[in-house]
Amino acid sequence: MASWGYEEHNGPDKWCKDFPVAKEGKRQSPIDLSTELAQTDGSLRGAPIACKYVDKNILNIENTGASWKVNVDGKGSSLKGGALTGEYELWQFHAHWGSEDTKGSEHTVEGKMYPAELHLVHWNKSKYSSPNEAAGEPDGLAVLGIFLEVGEKHEELDKVCKCLDKIKFKGDKVSFEEPVEPSKFLPKDTRALYTYEGSLTTPPLLESVIWHVFKEPIQISKEQLESMRNMKCGCKEEKELPMVNNYRPPCPLGNRTLRQI
Repeated sequence: MASWGYEEHNGPDKWCKDFPVAKEGKRQSPIDLSTELAQTDGSLRGAPIACKYVDKNILNIENTGASWKVNVDGKGSSLKGGALTGEYELWQFHAHWGSEDTKGSEHTVEGKMYPAELHLVHWNKSKYSSPNEAAGEPDGLAVLGIFLEVGEKHEELDKVCKCLDKIKFKGDKVSFEEPVEPSKFLPKDTRALYTYEGSLTTPPLLESVIWHVFKEPIQISKEQLESMRNMKCGCKEEKELPMVNNYRPPCPLGNRTLRQI
């Protein structure tokens, strides 16, 4: 298995060595979201994003060495609408963040970064039999991107943040003590968004994602953001490399169409 990360020797600009799609791909993510470049698509307004999740099916949270990741039993969950055809099921969710509040998000807006970005990853259950099969198909995955900014404490996300001290090192995993409801992560205005065809933002960088990134950020407290920054990339026995700046810089839009509502 190729070793990749966010340090100088194995960071995003080195990924193309083991994953050529990083340089040769035509729909890589993230991108800069520009209101000027985006086409306003009225048809999207008639099919707003609609999601349903089962809080007790949020199973556990682990330290992957690159982020925290929440594993999910997707049964009963559903994502429809927006630029999607068919129904998608929740697979997992995770985040990306910076070492300081001026950076951290993967997508940028007119060049501006947010301190963090949350990704809810879904797979196309209408067409494919498993998440792994879907991940290799052009319409296989759908990710909801949510910007995080520093402000008020986020009560639902706090259920995640409270676990982070227990998964400080790579490979650590714990179950949730209380149910988590991912729909409460969404901003109030779920109609205002950008959508485009892209890829996973971490290796293997598969070009299978239909992205929906909400324009309105949600707020988390400084303490909640610090709980993410206090995580480590390595195992307990290894050097304690802080888990910060785990984001990929924007990729060229190329010939793709960026749409907005």
